[in-house]
Amino acid sequence: MRILIEGKSYKDYLAKCHEAFRTGLRALFDARSFGDGYPDYSPSVKTYAQIIQRTFSDVSPDIIIGDSYYPDDLEGFNYAGMADLSPLRSFILGDYWFIAEKYHEGFVAFAQKNKIDFILSYFPQPLKIWSASPIGRRMAYLPPCFDPRIFNNWQVEKTHDVGFLAAGTTEYNPCYPERFSIHQKLLERKDLKYLWAFHPGWKSHIDVPPLVGVGFSKAINSCRLFITTSGIYKNPHAKYVEIMASHTVLLADEPEAAGRLHLQDGVNYIRVSESDILEKIDWCLARPEICQKIAEAGYRTAMRHHTCYTRAWEFYEATMATLK
Repeated sequence: MRILIEGKSYKDYLAKCHEAFRTGLRALFDARSFGDGYPDYSPSVKTYAQIIQRTFSDVSPDIIIGDSYYPDDLEGFNYAGMADLSPLRSFILGDYWFIAEKYHEGFVAFAQKNKIDFILSYFPQPLKIWSASPIGRRMAYLPPCFDPRIFNNWQVEKTHDVGFLAAGTTEYNPCYPERFSIHQKLLERKDLKYLWAFHPGWKSHIDVPPLVGVGFSKAINSCRLFITTSGIYKNPHAKYVEIMASHTVLLADEPEAAGRLHLQDGVNYIRVSESDILEKIDWCLARPEICQKIAEAGYRTAMRHHTCYTRAWEFYEATMATLK
């Protein structure tokens, strides 16, 4: 399968799941990327037809994945002519809640106007939100994934009892009110070796600070337990699989589609809540042998079900199923 991926490189971006998915596609298929940060990028290119000519001059791609739809610019795509393409047309949907709340009908019109054949969603909720719309059958849920060259068991010495590194911990975020509360509780526990830091910002990090990319995975790996939460939308975001991939016990609330992430409470992660987080931490730290088994099970789950290479194959299967 030949795939054209349009959009700027996310290699240096804080969130590594975006480039990870592309890495998996390039490894399994004839997938070629075009955008700022990739070889042969040129700002003079204005249309998707020109991109195809530049990247697939020898043969036409089967599928084009356009850059994500961001409603605030009221445009959607970076280049003109998506609706005129002969390859199958698609894009990835990430932060859906802005669109669902402000552009619910406009999003449907946008997809129809550009003759989108299928939409890949990082989260399961959009499949329900737009299930009754004309584009409902064109949507497929593909959870975020990770690149095992970035997230893995680095066998770092366990110097911390628990870690919590996420947006909304040190500064209140209305999407994640529980994170700020949990962070305050952990700060009060002077008996715990607690790893935390201020959020480095949603931007590119060319000069990679310690807690981004491999450094982030090693920080997770240095903790016996590591926390994440799904927020008010119950989103199964990338940290769920990244923590497991870093061979540390995942402490988390249960997100939407937990089964799709293969999460099993007490087997490969520990389900927690804002109210019982300290109790669960104490329980885990008092049972190191059990926690070691849970960390190992989580690691196996991540490596079996959530690497970028597994997700690339699931992309192929989801695409074929959506198009039937």
